[in-house]
Amino acid sequence: MCMKYFWTHRDNIPEGYGYGQFTRKHFFLIAVTLLLIVGITCLYKNVEYAQRLIILRSIGATLLIIDVIKLIVMSVTDVRVSDYLPLELCSFAAYAIVCDSISPANDFFPEMLLTLFMPAALMAIMVPTTQPLPVFNFYTIHQFLFHGLIVGYVTARFAAGEIPITLAGVWRSIPRIFILIVIIYIFDCIFKKNYIFLRDPYGNPLLQIIWDKTGGGIKYVAGLSVFAVIVIHIFFLILKAIELIFIH
Repeated sequence: MCMKYFWTHRDNIPEGYGYGQFTRKHFFLIAVTLLLIVGITCLYKNVEYAQRLIILRSIGATLLIIDVIKLIVMSVTDVRVSDYLPLELCSFAAYAIVCDSISPANDFFPEMLLTLFMPAALMAIMVPTTQPLPVFNFYTIHQFLFHGLIVGYVTARFAAGEIPITLAGVWRSIPRIFILIVIIYIFDCIFKKNYIFLRDPYGNPLLQIIWDKTGGGIKYVAGLSVFAVIVIHIFFLILKAIELIFIH
């Protein structure tokens, strides 16, 4: 494997080195991530409560550690760290996972993890921002490991019957994401940043469609919010069907 561009960020990579969207290399990354998710889920379902706590807290700790490592790598490789602070939606998913793993019996995070953060992590796997980079690249590996752990955590708890999904719970989660969106959007506008992709699709083909349809600006943010609500309800229906057929 070539180490030449292993530490190179997408802002600095020459054209023509990316693994691309829905290519063989991308499908390989998806398959490896899926194996990780299935492995976590199967392991979690077959151990006792004490071991489950260890798994949950280990995932939470790992998410924080690899994000800190990413920031360190950026800081020593001349990447503008201020543009990539852990203020993205999946960064908040990691924070929620840490809090949830400390107290799995809480009812604040589980359904939000299931219907909001897991779809966001799945989107990051299916439409990754590291497409311009090689497969054997630190940021590519980080993206699929980080988001795979998020999905694995939530899937494991759901498959074990620990997250009962209800429409009321979904609607309790939606105002929280709107509050988060407003706060981050104000932050983005003040400091000219693009956290949660609220000011720029950043090369994401799906978000680019919303941008093109809305014309950008505050209309784009509104369109993105509506899209998020639709996705949340689609996932609710899918997961509710899975829960009724396979879990109960």
